[in-house]
Amino acid sequence: MNNRERLMDIMSDHKFDRRELAEMLKVKRDEVDHWLLSSESKNHKEVPDMAIELLELKLGLKNK
Repeated sequence: MNNRERLMDIMSDHKFDRRELAEMLKVKRDEVDHWLLSSESKNHKEVPDMAIELLELKLGLKNK
């Protein structure tokens, strides 16, 4: 599973919208929008590993 898929799973599991996710990660909503675009889109950006790790830590999902 790549970071984009993991991010979408976390959003779905926790019923987060893009605004809430951006607030949790301390990034602009536009950044989240670019992460969620298809990789074929010219505006797509890869989801940084740190974003997934931070979410997992904040949500208690990180394996100990």
